[in-house]
Formats: sequence, C-alpha cells, structure tokens
Amino acid sequence: MYRIGDFSRLTSTSIKTLRYYDEIGLLRPARIDPASSYRSYSADQVEQLNRISVFKDLGFSLREIRALLAEHVSLDNIGAMVRSRHRELERQVATERARLARAAARLNALQGIERAAAFLIAVRSTSSQLVASVRDTLHSYDECERLFDELHHHLGAERRLQRGAVWHACTANAIDCEAFVVLASPVASTGRVRVYELPGSIVASFVYRGEDEFLPAYRALRGWVRSCNAETIGPKREIFLDDGGRESQSVTEVQLPIRGVVTSDPGRRIRR
Repeated sequence: MYRIGDFSRLTSTSIKTLRYYDEIGLLRPARIDPASSYRSYSADQVEQLNRISVFKDLGFSLREIRALLAEHVSLDNIGAMVRSRHRELERQVATERARLARAAARLNALQGIERAAAFLIAVRSTSSQLVASVRDTLHSYDECERLFDELHHHLGAERRLQRGAVWHACTANAIDCEAFVVLASPVASTGRVRVYELPGSIVASFVYRGEDEFLPAYRALRGWVRSCNAETIGPKREIFLDDGGRESQSVTEVQLPIRGVVTSDPGRRIRR
C-alpha cells in the first residue's frame, strides 16, 4: 500500500488532484485509516489512474470518465466512443485551421490597401427569405427607387419588413438590378412582381455608411475576398439597414456570396 504522498510521487499526480478524484468518486483510495483519515492506495490503482489519464487525453470529461469506469463499458463500446471522439477532434482541428487562415487573410489585408476593412468584414451565413421582387435594366443606381415604388404599390407598406437589392450585372450603360422586400407572409406573384424564396448563402459582409461610400466598400470587400483565396459564387446583394434621414446617414450592408473558406460557425463550410 502507498500513502497518498508516496502515490502522488509515484504517479506524478498532485495530492490535490487525488483528493478531488476521491471527492467525486472517480478514484477512491484502497483504504482510509479510520483513526487518522490517511488515504492509502494499492499498486493496481496505478493502472486505474493511467486509464483515467488516457480518457482525459482523448478529451472526455471527468463525469464521462467516471461513468465509463463505473459501468464497466466493453472494449467494443469504448472503441466506438473513441472513434466518435476522433471525428470530433478532426472537426475541431479543421475549425482551428480555418480560423488560422482567416487570421492570415486579415493580416494580409493589413499589409495592403484595405487596412480599414481588415477587421470590419465578417464571413457568415444568411438564411433563406421569402421575398417579392421586381427586376429590370436600369441606367443609373438611383432608378432602383422606381422598382421599390412598384413593389410598394403592389404590396402595400404594411407588408414590408426589409428592403434590399441584388445587383446581377453592372456595366457603364446597363445595370441589371433586382429590388426586393422581405415578406412577413406569402402573397401571389402578379405582373412583374415575383414572389419566391431568396436562397441563403455564405457571404462576406461589410457595412458602409453614406451614399458616396459604396465604391470604396466594394473595393475593400473584393480585396479582402482575394486575400482569403475565396471564390465569388453569385451577384452581390445590398441590404438597406437604414435609409437615413435629414440628420443621419444611410446604413447599407453589402453581401458577397463566396466559397473556399470555413466560416466562424464550425458547422458551416463554404465548399459546394
């Protein structure tokens, strides 16, 4: 038998840890002196402690380890649990590698001309939304308001939740714009008004303020996407967060659908 101090030195486990394992029922001493309350451990408990160390190294919690040891789980079942844990660790490694890649991309942005945007661009997922839209070829960006007037005339202002636009193509003489409003409930498509589910996506998101900042915003966003070695997979969207008023600037979110990077959400990968 080993006194707790000797067992601590033998196994390189602190006395505090051994006492805690006893407290939670993970590793009880082989004997406790009724007079002095000194704990003593047997030689075969070194093996038990090793088993605990193995499970801890695999990432199991102390509660899970206690259950494994108490229930005498078979080697086959333990093997299945370890394989499951292995897959989980692989996902964690992939997530951390992606985090490292995103950090490197932001450092690259800091070295380039998009310094201000390096910590303002987020990669996130958007959910699908029911929208009503009107699409037309415009000669200027300001004409987009004409499309919204058409939508509001058809829907009524009470149905509107959020305004946005999908810029399918933009050239010097022609702008392919789809203005949309998010719907609270379904309505029928009529005439030029189309009602459908605007699909969700993984996007690089950048918010800018004021009417004159959209070109710098797009340059920053596309520069950052290039620095990430990501690929643009669809037309850019704008979400008009605040139209602004006489005493405030407008606030707009630009969303650029991309793939080729892992998001901060470990469950979503931008690889399709």
